[in-house]
Amino acid sequence: MAGKARVVISIVISAVLLGLVVSYCVREWMPTETIGWAKWGVMVLIAIYAIYRIATLAKALGAKEEKE
Repeated sequence: MAGKARVVISIVISAVLLGLVVSYCVREWMPTETIGWAKWGVMVLIAIYAIYRIATLAKALGAKEEKE
């Protein structure tokens, strides 16, 4: 039960991170400077990682539910 709760909390944290990154990317769309584009690109990579992490954790949660 504790492991299942830990996975759910990790999914929620990743979803919040994804929301923050997406809101940053929308707010800072089309930066004018090179450093702005670099920051925007890093945020896109973080968003992709958050999506990957949510998918991986959801798969792990499904495997835990099948065991029980």
